[in-house]
Amino acid sequence: MVVCPFCSAGNGEVLESLPVADLDALYRRLYKAPVARLFGGSAVLSIVRCPACDLRWYEPLAGGDEAFYNTLQHKPWYYVDHKHEFDLALPYLSNGQQVLEVGSGKGNFARFLNKSGLNLRYTGLDFSQEARRMAASYGIDIRVQSVQEYAETHPESHEVVCAFQVLEHVVEIRSFLDAMVKALRPGGTLLIAVPSEDSYISQSNNLALNLPPHHISRYTDRWFENAAQHLNLELVTVQHDPLQAHHRFDYIYQLTIASIYRMFGWKRPMVDHRLVNWMARIPAFVLGKLLAKGLGPHNSPHGHTVFAVFRKPLRALDPMEFQQVGENDDRTL
Repeated sequence: MVVCPFCSAGNGEVLESLPVADLDALYRRLYKAPVARLFGGSAVLSIVRCPACDLRWYEPLAGGDEAFYNTLQHKPWYYVDHKHEFDLALPYLSNGQQVLEVGSGKGNFARFLNKSGLNLRYTGLDFSQEARRMAASYGIDIRVQSVQEYAETHPESHEVVCAFQVLEHVVEIRSFLDAMVKALRPGGTLLIAVPSEDSYISQSNNLALNLPPHHISRYTDRWFENAAQHLNLELVTVQHDPLQAHHRFDYIYQLTIASIYRMFGWKRPMVDHRLVNWMARIPAFVLGKLLAKGLGPHNSPHGHTVFAVFRKPLRALDPMEFQQVGENDDRTL
């Protein structure tokens, strides 16, 4: 029985299986990053869907280690200086608030906040010593600490807690989210951005960075609705970003490959090293270059990212607490 790492339901449905050797070959080819060692000797990974909460995750659930991320984070494209979710987050921030960012990387969101004109008290958490070193070069202090540890000593201490492009990397999904909620003050705001399983990327193949050990879970809009109930939060909004300019080529590229596979009735696995895939890439590359420039907000699908806003309800005052307040209030006659 496969148990959901978020809601603990035990009837997970296997959607597809992936040979670890194929995944390892993909990461070696694209990033010179061998990954087979990270899966504990497993020969096959399976993507599983929870019918109860709609989470999708990979079994065995195993993420990258610091050596793996150090291979990626020195690439100039890995830490994008500005993300669309930064702009979406800004309306939910106010002067004087304490902001906790979990998975801060090299501090790009903190740098964005410093330029926003808001007077905020920022704390960043990250596991990577290298990310902390890069953040320090910008004058940003990042703690190398888990949010679970931090929340134990800082409960209900922040008006805003956020994680941008982080949750999909996390093994202990439920304790991670519970800790974020624990660090949040009643009435506070939780901001989460993840790759959208309701976007084109869910149907892409050979997209290594949306596969383990980089991304080990996937999130639909339906999951956010269910998560609010499990975490005792109010779901304020779910917003999809527009297809970003740097993703337009990839959208046409992936759409073309998918269309070719459907035309010939071929199965399209998550990782495909077959000759048919290499052949499909040629027209996909050409069409991607030709058609990407014609895409704009009026004719584009959902973009890569979904942004969700939750609010933690104010703590209910029980009858005994209400009586004590009344007894100690000078205005009470």
